[in-house]
Amino acid sequence: MKKTKRFLAVVLCMLLMLTPLAVVAETVTVQAAGPQTVKVKLDKKTGKRYGYDENNQKVTQQWGVTAKGFRYYFGKNGAAYQADQDMVGKYGILMKKINGKYYGFDVSGHTVKGIRVGSVSMYEIPKLYYFNPKTGAVDKKKTSLYRKYAATSTLAKQNNASKIKKILGKYKKCTISKGNTCMLDGNGKDVTYTYDYVQLNVVRPTGKGSSAEVVASITARQ
Repeated sequence: MKKTKRFLAVVLCMLLMLTPLAVVAETVTVQAAGPQTVKVKLDKKTGKRYGYDENNQKVTQQWGVTAKGFRYYFGKNGAAYQADQDMVGKYGILMKKINGKYYGFDVSGHTVKGIRVGSVSMYEIPKLYYFNPKTGAVDKKKTSLYRKYAATSTLAKQNNASKIKKILGKYKKCTISKGNTCMLDGNGKDVTYTYDYVQLNVVRPTGKGSSAEVVASITARQ
């Protein structure tokens, strides 16, 4: 009897092993990964910045963001793109094309946003660019519009500064020249509005107020 029970138990086990099991496949949605979190270290000898991932491996040819939210792009050798202060000044930027779009980087390697003045090559005169606050990429439409607002005035065509002043917002400092301007037949004063990263230079016609100012130029803050 015991032998019979053992035999039946063995047969039952074999049948269970041969019976196909129903497997439920779980669908996994993989979202596009954003910039990975990195730790940025400064090489004091070269002034270059390098990013390291959670495994302390150097990050190359990709974006990285610090715990404080600063966004960088690290090149082939791992160095972050950053402006050379000796070349462009404290508030100048370096512009780089990444995946078909232009981005701006300050002297600390941070991606910039809003209105800045820079150039895509060392041979180009610095111009106004508008960088998307979310992506950091140049917004071509707004760049074109704001360049019209900031176009240099001539005797034949004077460009009122009210529109670009409104876009730039509150200024940090306003300086008015003592002597007359050398523009527009010398009829007025040179006025410089200093903002966080740019300077707006205008001419205020003699005997008129700030609402009559016309654009002279827009430059990186000195």
